[in-house]
Amino acid sequence: MPQILARSGWLVCASAVFLLAGCSGGPMGGGEAAPGSPLRLADRAVAAGDYQTSATLYRQAFEANPNSIDTLVGLGRSYAGIGQYARAEQALLQANERRPRDAQILLELARVQIGAGKPQAALANLDAARARAPRDLQVITARGIALDRLSRHAEAQASYREGLALDPTNFALLSNLGLSYGLSGVPNEGIVILRELVRDSEATARTRGNLALVYGLAGRDREAAATLAGDLPPGEIQQNLAYYRELRTLLAQGKPIGALQ
Repeated sequence: MPQILARSGWLVCASAVFLLAGCSGGPMGGGEAAPGSPLRLADRAVAAGDYQTSATLYRQAFEANPNSIDTLVGLGRSYAGIGQYARAEQALLQANERRPRDAQILLELARVQIGAGKPQAALANLDAARARAPRDLQVITARGIALDRLSRHAEAQASYREGLALDPTNFALLSNLGLSYGLSGVPNEGIVILRELVRDSEATARTRGNLALVYGLAGRDREAAATLAGDLPPGEIQQNLAYYRELRTLLAQGKPIGALQ
């Protein structure tokens, strides 16, 4: 499969996001950690996006204090950041066992499950998180992403609109809504949203990739290629265009493509 600069895993870091996002990058509550301790240094490594280092440091912190739930959550984030979703899920499942029904732990677990290709499990955890934190925009966004991965696009769009009723200009919600329109066979509506977002200061290669994908689903390959031109070399652009054509064929046959993007 070509490198598609659209939503990949949770991480939209939804700003995910996985997936999807957006992502809460800071510690859940490491305030008790001493300056210079492995836990504090690990938190800083996560903030800098250095997940290899943070995984090592959280592991040291966990060995020193196996009862720390925050360390388990940090391990989950770090392993997910380096693509080790099975280890990430195990760390977060253990955190959830120790602190059941915590909305933030459920959110982190769901993001990992989306990245691991388990959207149904993610949705169950997000529904539980939503019951505890019904106005949490990160939960609402991740829930929409899980529904899109299940090709339940109408429900996903309803989730995004629910969030937009609380925050009408939320970048992650708008970006995922635009992508969802494309996946559900109404790409022109998605293009209207995403074409505005790529001009925003928050726009990234992922945002442009979302627009390119929706252009491709609309059969507008020239615009898709132009959108990708600043982020990918010509050969990879052509691979993406070929993949967009495959997705268009599946859509025309009435087949779901939510799990394929």
